[in-house]
Amino acid sequence: MKLPKGFETIGTELYPYQIESVNFGIIRPNAGLLLDLGLGKTICAITIARYRIQKGEIEKVLVVCPSTLLLNWKRQIERFSEYGALILASNDRGERLTKACLKDYPFNIINYEGLYPLLRDLSVLRKEKGSLIIENKELLEEFNYNMIIFDESARYLKNYASQRSVASIVLADYAKYKLILTGTIIANRPLDLWTQFRVLDGGKTFYTNPYMFKNKFFDKTDYGMFKKYTLKKQYISFFRSAIYKSCIRYTKKEVAPFLPEKIYHTIEIEMPPQLEKIYRKIEKQIISEIITLEGTVELTILNILTRLIRLQQITSGYVSEGKGKEKELPFKPKLEALIEELETIIDNEEYAIVWCRFTKSIDLISERLKDLNINHVILDGRVTNKKEKDNIWKTYQKDPDMWVFIGQVESGGFGIELFKEDSNPEKSQHDITYEGMYSVDIKEQSEGRIHRYGQKSTCRYINLIVKNTIDEKIEKIRVDKKILIDEIIEMGPRRFFDAK
Repeated sequence: MKLPKGFETIGTELYPYQIESVNFGIIRPNAGLLLDLGLGKTICAITIARYRIQKGEIEKVLVVCPSTLLLNWKRQIERFSEYGALILASNDRGERLTKACLKDYPFNIINYEGLYPLLRDLSVLRKEKGSLIIENKELLEEFNYNMIIFDESARYLKNYASQRSVASIVLADYAKYKLILTGTIIANRPLDLWTQFRVLDGGKTFYTNPYMFKNKFFDKTDYGMFKKYTLKKQYISFFRSAIYKSCIRYTKKEVAPFLPEKIYHTIEIEMPPQLEKIYRKIEKQIISEIITLEGTVELTILNILTRLIRLQQITSGYVSEGKGKEKELPFKPKLEALIEELETIIDNEEYAIVWCRFTKSIDLISERLKDLNINHVILDGRVTNKKEKDNIWKTYQKDPDMWVFIGQVESGGFGIELFKEDSNPEKSQHDITYEGMYSVDIKEQSEGRIHRYGQKSTCRYINLIVKNTIDEKIEKIRVDKKILIDEIIEMGPRRFFDAK
């Protein structure tokens, strides 16, 4: 299997299943790439878009994705293509419109929540008595989005009446080429298919009207206020054939010979301006404090590390007030990115481990998981009894309904096994570093909790990095196998914090 003659990839070589997926998307104006988590849907989509640009079929591509993946898409586009990418997301109306009008960037990227505000700014969509009214569609032609890529479509295009679904449909109707990317096209219910296919093919497969779709293919059962829709048995085979007419599907089981035992992935996170203001203020204070201590006996490793911890805690959404007290901040972009990733993992019926440095972070994560009814266990320094400790990690290992293990590296990174007892070669197990570790050895030890004898699943390691913060510096130093304190002392605090 080869790519079209004269067309080559940039930055990577594709696996055979990825080449097959790209070719599938190239010969169809509208296609779904249904690849399991970690199999490279993003690279395939970028490659298809590059091909269409080079063939003169399109000029501009709009990527619609979760807000936590905006930076990742930008980074991947710049790595695997020769084209520029512009993130349209902005709190300022004028800036949104200015960015959307720029023609210098073949790739534009926007989050699902930003679609409706953009169309509202263009006077294409407006609210009237609780309903969304579509008007001035001709304005969309000026923006010339010939191709639209909808990432994580199964999770974000479920409710056909939501603002983001309506906005997605309006935009899709004006694009000649569409891609939907998801690991599981039916995230929860077959009913969720309608919006995805309405976006993909304009209603050719499952009608233009969601009520026609429901009445034709589903039996309705009333439970008082609640209505349950069940797919009619005679249409099960039709649904399957309809999906695979427009979509290509690859599972980890099918492509296992091509997969490495370990997959590494970084999720970059942007700080909102309000959080960045707090971060820069504390960073400036820390630089001054370290400079003041230079040349004195008080400039100790402990002193420096204590100050760096304050910065790391800010990226996790809180600030230390001393005496073991922390004040929560209203902005927690790293926490939102984590929850987004965990929901995607669990939608794929896979499991995750989250490594934290601080118990406050563990508590914040646990609170959110409880709100979402996601089963999880916690192992941190507050658990001192060995029997209790063993019970915690063994519960995660043995219970198929225990989706998440949250651990403190110093407590859970050693002497335990965290691969699922019934690990599946068709699936991945995910190891997420929420707060970076200074030590290469500690990081490798924590990674080894799932990558060991008995593990059948692919191990996927994810780093959550808040851009332009201590997170980036810790990760760079770890990768370069340097010692953090040595770097600060050798470079000087100001140069260290200013360095990119």
